[in-house]
Amino acid sequence: GVQAPQSPRDPPSVPMATPGASPMWGLSDQKSKVMPPKNFNIASRVQKSTIEQPLSCRVHPVAVLKILDAFVRRPEGAKRIIGTLLGWISEGSIVDITDSFPIVHRDTDEQAYMDQDYHKQMLALRQKVSPREVVVGWFATGSEINPLSANIHKFYCTKESQFTATAVLPGPVHLLVDTNLSGQTFNMKAYVNVRTTAAENLLQFHEVPLRVQTSAAEKSGISQLMQARRANRDAVASGQGPKDIASLDGFEGGLKELLGLFRRIQEYVKAVQSGKVVEGDMQVGRGLTQALCSEPVIDADAVEKLCQSSLQDALMVVYLSNLTRSQINIAEKINAQFNTDKADF
Repeated sequence: GVQAPQSPRDPPSVPMATPGASPMWGLSDQKSKVMPPKNFNIASRVQKSTIEQPLSCRVHPVAVLKILDAFVRRPEGAKRIIGTLLGWISEGSIVDITDSFPIVHRDTDEQAYMDQDYHKQMLALRQKVSPREVVVGWFATGSEINPLSANIHKFYCTKESQFTATAVLPGPVHLLVDTNLSGQTFNMKAYVNVRTTAAENLLQFHEVPLRVQTSAAEKSGISQLMQARRANRDAVASGQGPKDIASLDGFEGGLKELLGLFRRIQEYVKAVQSGKVVEGDMQVGRGLTQALCSEPVIDADAVEKLCQSSLQDALMVVYLSNLTRSQINIAEKINAQFNTDKADF
């Protein structure tokens, strides 16, 4: 049921399924009409042994934010996006989904076209930055699994996707992100495809436990986003115009918070010295002494030079980021116009 690897002469973008030439993955070739695959949305043990722990997934906020950003910037007319999930297997039977990137694709009523070369190039670039991250599955936006998901899942089961099957993870994970917000909460589900020997044409997507895992750095970033959201909401409530998130400087907010803490400490020390506080807290005094003595005294001129050099580097990064964003927007408009003209023909 797995296609042979493509030869170098094949075009970079190929249809994942050809009507009439080969049956759809998980579907019988006797049926001419494409029928939705049978989905089993149940939490189950992937391992047959009762001693082994059940498979579960942990997704990091960075991967989810990249999926949502790609959905917002999807080409005109596209109903969903698909992409690759990166991560690793940790703690025996836990799959950590740490990153993701979208794949250029196009869906029709009976076919799914996917740029495989784009997937390989993006994966090679990502592994240069983080060699530990490998392909653990793929994602799609939507509220349910559609028939075309079988074809895409078939690609990620082949060696062309560079997915490596293990005893813990014999098949790629499918992450379904509901961007319609049909419910009261943001819904995400993880599935694995379990093959059965009783019926080869039966497609089984079993749901596995999924939870969001955040690190210290990710918590800090989410905190900055929440502060920007509160500032925007307060500005609208006070009658001012909505603030752009890009205009809210997180570094400036952190310095203001640090300055407020310094003022509280200064007021407490003055209150102890003046006798307003009868008995000062010895632990607070030891903590202040340890904090002040832990950092060396740096000359003010050296700090100023350091800040200036860092500022120049930051401005260069901002300039390159804006230039890259402009190029991406131009490329998306060109692709959208090309797809429109191609559809007209």
